[in-house]
Amino acid sequence: MSPGRHIPALDGIRGFAALLVVFCHFRTFGYPELLHPRAGDYGVLLFFTLSGFLMGHLYLPRSPDRDALASYAAARIARIVPLYACVSLLSFLIYRFVYADFIYPIGLIELVRQGTFTSTVSVFWSIGPEFQFYFLFPAIWAATYAKQPLRGWLYLAIGVIIAICYVTSPWLPGIFALAKMHIFMTGIVCAVLVRKIPEARMVRLFAPLLLFTGLFFWMLIAPPLSARAWIFPPVTDDPKHIIYYADPLKIAACALVIIGATIRHPLNNILWGNKVMRRLGAYSFSLYLLHMPVLQLVRLAGARLHLNMPEQILCAIILSLAVAGLSHELFERPVGNWSRRKLSDVFNGRNRRQLMPQAAESRSS
Repeated sequence: MSPGRHIPALDGIRGFAALLVVFCHFRTFGYPELLHPRAGDYGVLLFFTLSGFLMGHLYLPRSPDRDALASYAAARIARIVPLYACVSLLSFLIYRFVYADFIYPIGLIELVRQGTFTSTVSVFWSIGPEFQFYFLFPAIWAATYAKQPLRGWLYLAIGVIIAICYVTSPWLPGIFALAKMHIFMTGIVCAVLVRKIPEARMVRLFAPLLLFTGLFFWMLIAPPLSARAWIFPPVTDDPKHIIYYADPLKIAACALVIIGATIRHPLNNILWGNKVMRRLGAYSFSLYLLHMPVLQLVRLAGARLHLNMPEQILCAIILSLAVAGLSHELFERPVGNWSRRKLSDVFNGRNRRQLMPQAAESRSS
């Protein structure tokens, strides 16, 4: 595979993961259950694994010199911070001065936690580990370009650290990247494998991987009753959902889905790389952050407008997608691109830009 090339099918996988999260939250507001509530954990698992893959795919082929690190830092900060900060601040203002039952209860103390990416409020909890991982990845990146025998020792040290983090993850705060490093590292390993395996061999793997992906997603959407407890184990005594985020089988399943989506095959472009799925993938971050307030708004307005439940559900889906699209086109993308240019200038220490491949990178999170 060409290093750093854009993989359209991964946009679709990201969009599907966002839908898993959105649909599993309908029950929070008293809607009928559209998906099992724990389907969202699989969506987040896909997000984390995909983030690790994209970091490995986009950056490991390039030496981590000053320009590369400056471009990396500018892209990662610009990708997350503007929209995250805007939604956090607006949520604080709404909760503090407009509506005390707002779905994102961000007071002054919680706003500080938002700023340090250690929040536990609703969907925001998963942004912290990912953003923190961006600061840890350069160490892995640098290790791959160290000279032997130092490189071997660094790989060993990284492996030991990740193994320790995995073993201790049940006791680590779930909002810290170290508790999820095994997931991010799985994505990085997938990127290395995809780059190393000859393309002809990857194509031969396409059919079984596509079959697995279809079966896996079908089990998440409509699990047989006999397998429901196995696919969605309860988290009654598991507040950190360790049974999902530390389960090797669930992580491996997400990794196989991502590997399958990287293969150059017409069916991948039809199923996951089509215009609708790619657009959904582009909107996924806005959709992830904004769907909860939209669902709450529709639920409140629907009761006053005497809309029946199917009408409310349809309105909630359409409005969530519309708000995410407007957010992406009017704020997330233009402000992110502007921020990346400015940060790149600052980090490079001169008035020029050296940005990494934008098409693929702009969809990583």
